[in-house]
Amino acid sequence: MSPIPFLAVKGGPHERGLAHGHRFASEIADNIETYLRRFAASGLDRASAFVEAERWLGAIASANPAYAEEMRGIAQGAGQREEGIALLNARYELAFTLFGKEAVRAAHGRELAPADGCTTFGLLPQVSADGHAWLGQNWDWLEGVHGRTFVLRVERADKPGFVCLTEAGIAGGKMGVNECGIGLVENGLASSADGRHPYCKPFHVRCREVLDAQTLDEAMLAPFEAPRTCSANFLLGASGGEIVDIETSPDHASGLHAQDGIITHSNHFLSEGHGESLLEKIAPNTLARVDRMRALLAKHRGAVSFEHMRSAATDHSGAPYGICRHPDPKQPVARRTMTVGAVLVDLDARIMHVANGPPCCNEYAAFSV
Repeated sequence: MSPIPFLAVKGGPHERGLAHGHRFASEIADNIETYLRRFAASGLDRASAFVEAERWLGAIASANPAYAEEMRGIAQGAGQREEGIALLNARYELAFTLFGKEAVRAAHGRELAPADGCTTFGLLPQVSADGHAWLGQNWDWLEGVHGRTFVLRVERADKPGFVCLTEAGIAGGKMGVNECGIGLVENGLASSADGRHPYCKPFHVRCREVLDAQTLDEAMLAPFEAPRTCSANFLLGASGGEIVDIETSPDHASGLHAQDGIITHSNHFLSEGHGESLLEKIAPNTLARVDRMRALLAKHRGAVSFEHMRSAATDHSGAPYGICRHPDPKQPVARRTMTVGAVLVDLDARIMHVANGPPCCNEYAAFSV
């Protein structure tokens, strides 16, 4: 497959957004339509989705004015309504609220297609071959988004520069690392408490605020800030060997730490206090992937190399819903998922390695801050 697109931007939020929107105008339009189809497949029609997007537009502007200004630049550059860009930047809240509702229905006997299935890991320096701290993720998401993602490098005067993997139209980025050696990967979660606090600071804004941080303590403020609308898992790391996993639900956040130098996560809660964990009801593969990733890495503990990490990311145990995921033709197109991208983040070198799709058939390309 083709290498993942790359965009380097600098200047203020609006200037950066303009460059983003202009470069990826077509992909942004396609992403909006992809999400509208996915929301409709779960019962949220087009008109209602845009009503929600308008509410989220105001919520984002209140939570982080600079982020909202970057969104306005994206909208202007892409020739889109601001509500369309808000729909993308709040797509996590919209999608995972729907997934949670589907999980409740599934528990009452209705069979539904699996939700996404990201698998993440963190390695402390004592277990890696090069003595560096690493983060990794297979980002499993909608097949329709593949080809509409890119690597964004940001240079700015007021906050640390960073490199991240993002979707066309989403300002925040998800997986990434900044010039201070602060890195992030994450997982989708759903709890019975989701939706209790509507229109709080959304997930993608929190991801950007992690990459704004100069220290791990500062980075942890973004996921910990309450209340939250939806649940999510944030796996954070810092150069020098600090890694912490933060599970969040609307009113609760809990920290998890590496065991024997390794931490892994998937799409269900591993700690208590978050209400009922829901995604395993429609994606039971999450229960296997977290342990499978740990086992694949642990057998090389003390000498885990880049190739070992890559090999773990290409594992197909449990196919088609394993760590390395390929589209399942039996699923409806609007719901079909795959490994849209995979990242291996070297926190000490400040380099993010990115595969543009399933890593079993796509090489990793290196992007430095």
